[in-house]
Amino acid sequence: MASASAAPTTISVTPLEEKVAVLEQEVEVPRDSQYALKFVGAAISNMASSAICNPTDIVKVRQQLRRQTPGARANAFWSVGVEMARKEGIMSLMGGLSASMLREVVYSGIRMGTYEYFKDKLHAATKGALTREGLALKISAATIAATIGSALANPADLVKVRMQAYYPGGSPYRNMRHAFASIFREGASFAAAKGGSRVSGGFGALYRGVEATTIRGIVLSATQICSYDQIKQSLKRRGMMQEGVPLHLVASTFAGLFCSITSNPVDVVKVRLMNDKTHEFKGTFDCVRQIMVKEGLFGFYKGFGMCWARLGTHTILTFLIFERVRYWFGIEAM
Repeated sequence: MASASAAPTTISVTPLEEKVAVLEQEVEVPRDSQYALKFVGAAISNMASSAICNPTDIVKVRQQLRRQTPGARANAFWSVGVEMARKEGIMSLMGGLSASMLREVVYSGIRMGTYEYFKDKLHAATKGALTREGLALKISAATIAATIGSALANPADLVKVRMQAYYPGGSPYRNMRHAFASIFREGASFAAAKGGSRVSGGFGALYRGVEATTIRGIVLSATQICSYDQIKQSLKRRGMMQEGVPLHLVASTFAGLFCSITSNPVDVVKVRLMNDKTHEFKGTFDCVRQIMVKEGLFGFYKGFGMCWARLGTHTILTFLIFERVRYWFGIEAM
């Protein structure tokens, strides 16, 4: 007869997350090396988002250049948009789209598509001193990726701004290729008049404002990509949300707000420099000084409402599409 006082059997269950953590510590699992697909995914998602947000982008540019339109009405973004549609036609809101697409392939393809590549390389180079959970690794990787992407994409960015600017007599550019050629010739002629090289003058014109462009790219990426990555990671680690669309939506919403606040001042300087055909500004710091003297601190936040509407929407769409494209490509979530 079995004893009625036999001790009950206790079964210990280890949570799945703890098992995975132990395995990751014991075995260094090689990171997915599908960097080319990540670049493609980043380019596709940013191109799609930019196409959708192009009307808000061009209105933002017009607001930031508003001083060049004498007699214009209020600078509110709805007033600028309505005025554009009434005077230039509804299709004017899609101005500069071709240059915007080219810019996204280079700029966003690199800054977002290589972000994880640089994270992996920096983590390995520091032998784990820069942890994957810390902000230092994320900011360092985003800074490197954004610096390369912004610098290489500056000509396309400049052409986009020129094609989106307001011209009382109508746009002088027939298309993107004509804009590239015209700007190159302008720079070549300006350099030749001063006894310089026509070739270096042409490329110099296409790279006007590259300092501001690069700074903006670093600031935007460090706040947009890093905040999205950090918020996602924190919410998952605390068990508040699981991987999926709701998590992507929450993280990208906050990321869009943060990067709009930090990047708008640099964006104003960049747009002014890129549209400075008469060489009114001696450089980035002279442009900053003139805006501060003539327009005050709030001059750096011209177009912020449309910047947030555009960049906030762009950020949400970009990350939602990017995560979905990664899923289709068989790549783990960011």
